[in-house]
Amino acid sequence: MKIQLRTEKGKKVRNINTIPGVLYGKGIESISITVDAAEFTKKYHVMGKSKTFEVTLEGTKHLVYIKEIQPLPSNLNVARHFDLMKVSKDDTMVSKIRIIFVNKEVVEKKGLILNAVLDTVEVEYAVGKGVSHINLDVELLEENDTLRVSDIIVPKGIKILTDQEDVVVSVSRPKEEVIEEEEEIEEATEEIVEVEAIKQSNE
Repeated sequence: MKIQLRTEKGKKVRNINTIPGVLYGKGIESISITVDAAEFTKKYHVMGKSKTFEVTLEGTKHLVYIKEIQPLPSNLNVARHFDLMKVSKDDTMVSKIRIIFVNKEVVEKKGLILNAVLDTVEVEYAVGKGVSHINLDVELLEENDTLRVSDIIVPKGIKILTDQEDVVVSVSRPKEEVIEEEEEIEEATEEIVEVEAIKQSNE
């Protein structure tokens, strides 16, 4: 991805379909930069906040990852500003990786509800070993089943730092039936009260 030095303020930069950002990290001072909005969006969707890639600034290549983005208030899918962190190949990185629940529809077809407790886990890995997401297969889950962090299988070179006993997802059954039963009991109670009230008035 090619980036350029930024001399104008962020608002003016965004008006010409580029996004303002900053590059900082190992061996360099903070540098104000800009990048083509479409190119950045494509790169972010592929790399997320964990995978490293090369950027070129005035002929010099830097190994970086997207450390942070600030979305537009009116559209959370569009970045208004970003941070690139420069790293070296010998560095170790720590970041939060998104969890994707695979075969979620299989559980839902059983009339069950998938309750996501965690949607990310914190991991540690060497530069170049990062992944944009982690898959967790939930196809075999039944009512009252749970999966913990220890059930997540990660690629070689990635270490999960989140507590292994933390629950990631659980499965339950909808409560509509219980609510209907409670409503029936309430209606029956009201009928009894009405009958007693009529008897007392007759007496």
